[in-house]
Amino acid sequence: MLKSNAQPANVSIEVPRHRTNRFIMRDWPINLILAFFAVITYIPLMVVLVNSFKDTRQFFTQFWLPLWPLHPENYGKSWPVISENLINTVIYTAPTTLLVLVVSALTGYAFARYRFPGREILFFAILMIIMLPGILLVIPMFTQIVSWNWQNSVQAIVLPWASVQIPFGMFLMRTFFETLPVAYFEAARIDGASELQLFNRIALPLALPAFATLSIITLLFAWNDIIWPLIALFDNHKYPISIGVLAFNTTTSTDYGATFSAYVMASLPLLILFSFTAKRFMAGLSGGVSL
Repeated sequence: MLKSNAQPANVSIEVPRHRTNRFIMRDWPINLILAFFAVITYIPLMVVLVNSFKDTRQFFTQFWLPLWPLHPENYGKSWPVISENLINTVIYTAPTTLLVLVVSALTGYAFARYRFPGREILFFAILMIIMLPGILLVIPMFTQIVSWNWQNSVQAIVLPWASVQIPFGMFLMRTFFETLPVAYFEAARIDGASELQLFNRIALPLALPAFATLSIITLLFAWNDIIWPLIALFDNHKYPISIGVLAFNTTTSTDYGATFSAYVMASLPLLILFSFTAKRFMAGLSGGVSL
């Protein structure tokens, strides 16, 4: 037999540039519409950021565009006032998010992977809580925390927040766990893995996009809630940032630069968090599996 010493060449397949340009030209109406909505989305954020560096005279002179000189001292005025509220918000949102993730993962996995009598009835009974207007839950929850003497405490905020978010989290996690291939779990069972190992080593690592989505949704809910902290907390020093910004706005109603700087600092932690988790957040919404 004849042997050839020729080495196979590395073949790279490239999409012709004219074809790429054709795709761009074909989709330009959709791209234009998306760009328009992107600009509209970022305009409020940019307006708040620009006005946070103005004094009162500049604010009334030009609302939309920046003016010189800038006034970064506005952040020095607002930070000592709202820093305590930011710390309180972290104290409330961290355990709330952790509790929602743990309970939602366990219940969602159980409803997705196990068959037991009354499973669907129980699932829809829990899911009905999502359909209730949140305002209807205020009086029962307040009556309960008063009976336990929990008012003006951390658990008076954390547990009601978590109880409101867990039904949605359970629904999200069940939907995601049902998309995981059954072959993964069957192969692990054949290798002798226990149910706890299936959950810890297969389900949880694959569910990171869903966890990211649920974490951000829970954080947004807890970060922006105003009604329940006003009802459950009586001490001004325990208020979260949502109420702290409103109180700061009331005390500095004529200092618009300091007020807008407080808005920026209240929103900055969420913007930073979302910038690092946006990819997993979108994957969780689309039901994708991140390997």
